[in-house]
Amino acid sequence: MPASFVSLYSGCGGLDLGFRDAGFRCAAAFDHDKYAVATHKQNFGGEAHCVDLSVPPSETIELIRCNDILIAGPPCQGFSTAGNNNPSDKRNNHLINVAQLASRAKPRIVVIENVRGLLSKHNSQHFENVTQTLAGSGYHVSWKLLSASEYGIPQKRIRIVIVASLDEPFRFELQSCAPRNLRDALHGVDEVPDHRESFLREDSDGYRIATRIKSGQKLSNVRKGDAAVHTWDIPEVFGEVSPEEATFLNLIVRLRRQQRRRKNGDADPVPLTELTAAAGPGAPNLIHNLEEKGYLKHLGEFIDLRNTFNGKYRRLSWENPSPTVDTRFGQPRYFLHPDKHRGFSAREAARIQTFPDKFSFVGSETAVFRMIGNAVPPMFGRAIASAIRDQWGLA
Repeated sequence: MPASFVSLYSGCGGLDLGFRDAGFRCAAAFDHDKYAVATHKQNFGGEAHCVDLSVPPSETIELIRCNDILIAGPPCQGFSTAGNNNPSDKRNNHLINVAQLASRAKPRIVVIENVRGLLSKHNSQHFENVTQTLAGSGYHVSWKLLSASEYGIPQKRIRIVIVASLDEPFRFELQSCAPRNLRDALHGVDEVPDHRESFLREDSDGYRIATRIKSGQKLSNVRKGDAAVHTWDIPEVFGEVSPEEATFLNLIVRLRRQQRRRKNGDADPVPLTELTAAAGPGAPNLIHNLEEKGYLKHLGEFIDLRNTFNGKYRRLSWENPSPTVDTRFGQPRYFLHPDKHRGFSAREAARIQTFPDKFSFVGSETAVFRMIGNAVPPMFGRAIASAIRDQWGLA
């Protein structure tokens, strides 16, 4: 019989699918999201349970004890740079909960996947708590930052993987794959029955913005260069500006990044005196006009852009990997299809995450995108599981 695993914070089963494809057997899975549990049951069978893991029932601990491997992808929103990156986020406690459950049940191997923000100085105490708890329970703890694109996943996704073993340290000898781009990932998706496109309405501002964004570009007022499309370049949505006003706005974009005064963000409002010195005596009139048009604002003795977009309406490129698939991947104001004025379908997001087309999802569109965005890419899970299998002769 193949070696078995128990999955905590399983979500819809991305990591589980990777382990199953590598030859392991799923003994049980646990999550608090009823749609994720229903999806897991539909694709794996009846071993998924809807449970609050902050107060796990005793039978959950016993199940972990009776199986070879514990795998977990606890919530990461508190650690993520795409989220609040809040070290006090209560969801962060789920991470140490995995280590504590492992210490009580003592499975042979523990695998935890999480975002690289876990290693930041704000969150390092959580990382240290996990590794110290496991080490204090007799585990050899290994960890590594891994880039998913090196293992066949067509997206830029960097994750920390922690592997703890009662036998010996894990060697992280994962088998890499040739890189894949978005074109590879979405080839033939139009023929998949549950691929449903949702286009922007032609009378909407979103559509008007999308028509101005080319492949590889995004709506961004805080950057310069070919990849940045500024709001003043889209007058039909944000209002007309004169050539002189556009030059002045571009000057502010440059000055915002030259002298840092704050610890957060990547640019600062510009002192009125500095802006006047750089632009000359016409600056006060330009500032007044652009405030009236909604492009600038006063912050005491400073001037700043009213809309500091940096990454909205990002249009992806066929020839490159996707950015990290997250729960917003179906929303065109965040991610645009390479050549259509729409966001991505749930099936396209699932393809980029390397879910097979036969993997079906249960729930509303919002629930499905949440499951897909929170999932570990199955092909990434398989690379980890295969290395574990090969090192210890399991499965």
